[in-house]
Amino acid sequence: MTGTAHGDEQAPETRHLPPATYGVRCVGRAQVTNPSGAGLERHICDLAAYGNHAFLTAYREPTCERTGAYVIDISDPQAPFEVEGAFMETTTGNYVGEGPGVIEIDNEYFSGVLFVHGNEVYAQAHAPDPTGPGQRGGINIWDITDPEHAQLLAAHAGDYTDVDGSPLTQAVEVYYVFPWTNSFTGRTYVAMVTVKITTDICIMDITDPRNPSMVTSLDLRVPPFGVAQASPPGLNSVFAHAVSVQRTGDRYVMSATYWDGGYVLLDVTDPTPGNVSMIAQSFYAELDEERAKHGQEVTPEGNAEHCALSPDAQYLVGADENYEAVRLLGTITSGPDTGLEFTAAWSPDTAPIDDVNGISGTPTFVGNGCPGTVPPGRGIALMERDASLLTAGSSPGCSFQEKLDAVAAAGYAAGIVFNRQGPDALHQYPTSARGPIPLIFVNRLTGLRLLGMSDVTEETAGSTATPAVPDIPSIDLRSVFNGWGYLRLFKTVVPDEGDGSIEQIDTYAIPESQEPKYATGFGDLSASHVAIDPDRRLVYATFYSGGLRVLSYGPDGLREVGAYCEPGNDFVGVVVHRIGEKNYVLVTDRNYGVYLFDV
Repeated sequence: MTGTAHGDEQAPETRHLPPATYGVRCVGRAQVTNPSGAGLERHICDLAAYGNHAFLTAYREPTCERTGAYVIDISDPQAPFEVEGAFMETTTGNYVGEGPGVIEIDNEYFSGVLFVHGNEVYAQAHAPDPTGPGQRGGINIWDITDPEHAQLLAAHAGDYTDVDGSPLTQAVEVYYVFPWTNSFTGRTYVAMVTVKITTDICIMDITDPRNPSMVTSLDLRVPPFGVAQASPPGLNSVFAHAVSVQRTGDRYVMSATYWDGGYVLLDVTDPTPGNVSMIAQSFYAELDEERAKHGQEVTPEGNAEHCALSPDAQYLVGADENYEAVRLLGTITSGPDTGLEFTAAWSPDTAPIDDVNGISGTPTFVGNGCPGTVPPGRGIALMERDASLLTAGSSPGCSFQEKLDAVAAAGYAAGIVFNRQGPDALHQYPTSARGPIPLIFVNRLTGLRLLGMSDVTEETAGSTATPAVPDIPSIDLRSVFNGWGYLRLFKTVVPDEGDGSIEQIDTYAIPESQEPKYATGFGDLSASHVAIDPDRRLVYATFYSGGLRVLSYGPDGLREVGAYCEPGNDFVGVVVHRIGEKNYVLVTDRNYGVYLFDV
């Protein structure tokens, strides 16, 4: 539903926004070929560029076979093409997603260009493990001095410690990286965003790229940072998502998105333990600003996904990625918690939940919902998310897709997954599963209450075990239109030392993204990634099926000055890159490859 094939093949159930092209010109595009032969649906994710080449990350879709990075020759912007045979493949069982990075370094250990990417894990415990110790997660570092003949310098470097500090045989998964060199010290670092919720921003020293070493790990939820907001309610999913670093005066400033924790500026001039400090952080308003423009009073979703700091460090543009346009509101309708309301996340590639009829009844608890364990039934299947791979001795059980397939095959009309025990117990988000029945995700606090545990609290939910004999109440669950994600513009102050500030001054959304008729059937219309022009006050933002939008930014806010939106577009990654004597905007299309634009 969120992507279609290019050319004449388009999913019949998918409609599109009206075409729009002004203020920006597509000069060229290059399609790639999935080395596995499985096709391109949602296969491409993000990109980086250096010189006459772009590097496109290959995501886990559609089959998680042969993922890694494509090499695209962009020396002629009007005729870019994939360099066949130059594909940089990562280890089986891993895949590459957002935030790859490229950096040129020249020191006693290495002189040339590096391409760095994270590794996320795609394997189930019930299936044979195709990799041995030290072959999962972490980062891979490639020598791309000759980009058409890349050489792997380091594989799966990263954090090899569990949440309790005990050693792991595999590196923690990494889904975003950003490399930089500190010109004062000559040291080169890479910031990594990991799935380890207790320390999810890590910094490694890659000055010697063949022997990278851990420097520090950060958890911005706790002192001396403390980015979580107590109010408004519902901002419980507080974790890092994307990072970048730039020099501002004599400081190296990290811009980080922290999902429901908002946008954060950190001083990483000295990234060693105890020396990273907070410069400023944003705060969400009590009411969602874009929905308020349409007369609706709802609390904000949060979901700070990606951001870019302007070259002069006076502005920051952030993308909130609300990848579902409806918010599910539930009520417990029996038992001691009768009348208690809760929110839930709907997985948008599953059947929609009608806002009139909704879903109601008494759920049936089916354990972890894995294949072979689900008894036949009707109505709502309630199941538990499986333990984290980082939990010592645990089994990841089965994927969200397998849970959905299992309960649908058993005859259930809907599935609800509640989060697992652990530090991420209060997180809540839609899954990427697809299927003919709705799949819903709730945090562990809600899940335990749906099992009849009235005395559980936010403080105890993460450590409370699932009851052996649940006393399940009935529920009613309905959808409310909430709008797709949008852009935020902040005025920033980064002083030479000490604290600065982030003050929001405007928001921007694609107009259709705030209209209920576009909630389903038109692809994803949420803001995704942003890039800021190095020479002009322009920001380039991707909106999946909403295409590319060009906006001016400044004290008067955000103003759309250009757009490229054509049927079949599914845009994600975006960078501004110089080819010859001119800057171009490079954008990835999930189902195709890369587009090059002249603005």
